[in-house]
This record gives sequence, structure tokens and C-alpha cells, in this order.
Amino acid sequence: MQQRHESDSHSPNGEHRLLSRRSNLLDQSDMSADVLREMYTAGAQRWPEVELAFDSFARHCTRFGGAAFPCEEQAHGADLYLCCACFSGVARAAVVIQREGAAVAHAAVSRVDRDPEFVQDVVQELWDKLLVGPEAKVGNYAARGPLLGWLRIAATRIALDRMRARKAAALQQNELTSELPAEGLSPEIRLIKARYGKDFRVAFKLAVAALSGRQRNVLHMYLKGRCNIDQIGKAYDVHRATVARWLEQARSDIYETVRRELRVRHGEVTDSEFRSLARVLRSNLESGFLSDAPAPD
Repeated sequence: MQQRHESDSHSPNGEHRLLSRRSNLLDQSDMSADVLREMYTAGAQRWPEVELAFDSFARHCTRFGGAAFPCEEQAHGADLYLCCACFSGVARAAVVIQREGAAVAHAAVSRVDRDPEFVQDVVQELWDKLLVGPEAKVGNYAARGPLLGWLRIAATRIALDRMRARKAAALQQNELTSELPAEGLSPEIRLIKARYGKDFRVAFKLAVAALSGRQRNVLHMYLKGRCNIDQIGKAYDVHRATVARWLEQARSDIYETVRRELRVRHGEVTDSEFRSLARVLRSNLESGFLSDAPAPD
């Protein structure tokens, strides 16, 4: 069989079949070896610190088979080389992408929200999604435009997703503030609540908004999700005692913020009156806290 195959390859029909197979391989990726070599060389020259084998680059380009690399896309061959190297696990390539794209990413996110913490979080999420793991999105870059433009779009999308998540979190805050009980209160607390109720709600809402994202998430898991501190600890990969401290700190922060805001609006609020109002908070924010918290040292 092997001998017949070799003889066929030297016959006119055999040569025709081999040429057809090679032509089909080129047709599948719609590019010639010369084009691939030019794009590869452009990348190797532009990013000399990033080493990548030509075969790896050629295989990567077959991911985009069926769509030709016209002149405009060939112009971004160096960017494709860099992304291919990163997707192939070349650590230096990820460093270069972050270095080259940092300014563009920060500018794109800042147009959505200039808050420094927001910008930092979104940019970190961008790099995590694009550059980390076997499903890193950098492998989807197909040189249909400059890499920096592609990064700008990706950063903007993540920032907008974060904004939508922030609005959802705000709805959760409204759920918390809407749960202040009106029934089962003593006449004294009803009187105090009638006097300070509106400002109390405003102060409470401000207090919840002032919590960190983690504090709000933990409170929501505890109060709305009915998770105990062991379950929350597993979700955050921390000890149950740490979760108990987080919950206690969140409670304390809310109480202190409400107390401060009420005293700004009603300087005559006494400690006794605030303790009565605090019972309203406690019924919502301390339900189960003390029973789940570990015993003091």
C-alpha cells in the first residue's frame, strides 16, 4: 500500500491530488503562506521580546478560517501575533498587552464612571477576562481592527455591565430599607418612629449605601438569601468567625451612620430615643446574628 501511494504521488493524477489537498488547506484559511509569514514577521519585529513559533501562529490563524485576511487586517498582523502569543501561554505577551493597553482601558472606563475604585476594578476584570485561563478572550482577537480599539470596546462593555450591576445592587438596598417593620412595635417606638421616621429612613438608606460592596453582598446573602455564616464563609473561602466579624462590623457601621445622620437633623435625639429606634434596625439586621456568631474569646 505504501509503495502504491508513493507511486501515485509521482504520477500526474497523484500530483494533482496532492496539489488539490494543499490548495484546499489554503482555501480553508483563505490566506497564503506568504501572507501568514508577513504577518508573523511584522509581529516578531514589533514585539522582539515576545517569542512565538511560526507554526503556533499559523495554527492560531486557522481559528478564523473562512474569512480572508484582506489588506486592512494584514495591517494588524503584529497585534494578532501578540494576542496569539498570549493565548498560547507566552507570559511576556500578557505583560506587553497590559503595558500597551493600560492608558486606553483606563480612559474608556473613566468615560463611564471616573471613580478611581470603579476604574481599577473594571480594568482588573478586563485583564482577567482577556488574558487569564484557557478560555481567555484574547484568543478571539481576529485583527479586524487595531488591538487598542478592540481593548477599548471590551473595557467599555465591562464598565457598562458593572453599572447595570450597581443599579441592581441599589434595588437590593431599597429592599433592605423597605423592610422596616410597622407592626408589633410598642407605643413608645411607634411615637418615636412617627417623629423621626422619614429622616430615619433617609439615614438608614445612606448608611446602607455607605457600606462596602462586600458588606452589602454579605448582608444580602444573610438576610435575603437566608445563608448562615458557614455558607457565606464557604462562598468567600474564609472562616465562619471572619464572616461573623463582617456582619457585626456592617451592623455597627449602619448604627453609627444612622445615629450621626439623625443627630445632624435632630440634635435633640437622646440615646434612649435612638436605642428605641435601633430596635427597628435590630429586628431587620440582627435577626440571627447573635445566634450564629461564635462565642467571645
